[in-house]
Amino acid sequence: MNKARALGFVLGGAALVLLAAWLIWRGAEQIAPVPAFDPRQARLSSATVLNDEKPLPAFSLLGERGNFDNSALAGRWTLMFFGYTFCPDVCPTALLLLKELKAKLAERAIGAPQVVMVSLDPARDTPATLKNYAAAFDPDFIGVTGSDEALAPLVKHLGVYYLRHEQDKNSGYLVDHSAAIYLIDPQGRLKAVFSPPQDLARMSADYPVLVR
Repeated sequence: MNKARALGFVLGGAALVLLAAWLIWRGAEQIAPVPAFDPRQARLSSATVLNDEKPLPAFSLLGERGNFDNSALAGRWTLMFFGYTFCPDVCPTALLLLKELKAKLAERAIGAPQVVMVSLDPARDTPATLKNYAAAFDPDFIGVTGSDEALAPLVKHLGVYYLRHEQDKNSGYLVDHSAAIYLIDPQGRLKAVFSPPQDLARMSADYPVLVR
């Protein structure tokens, strides 16, 4: 084999190596990057972490203290629950759980979140009624409500389900509703969801991890 032919083989081989490297680089460039692993999420046992990038949509509800809107979420962690004061089981159970969670956090010197109950039954749950109901569990708990139109931004964004049954003059009526508890961060963004059935021990373990 003469020198010219040997040189041709060498240059050809080098070109193939460069072409292969370029193809590999282009293929890697098109693959979506894998999100960085967050070790905190591996330790959670009851919460689904969502980490919304944008704040909750603009909303305005009514409570005993007046309007309750996005500004009421700023600068503090909030646990938000949807229900109604005539609820026979799910709502009192959830509010009792949140009361106990607050006590557990206090034992560990962890700042307690703001707790907000959003009523899905504005016809019966007036601001005064909500204040008395929430205060029966904890004086700092907040109760707010609004018309279906006012509730819509939060309900749609958070995926809250509710259905009011036909009214009965003698026995009143029930409202079917979802029972998730939503954690909102100090920038008013959805951080995580505690789906039912909630457990005090697991929530009290997850909450400090989420708010770091």
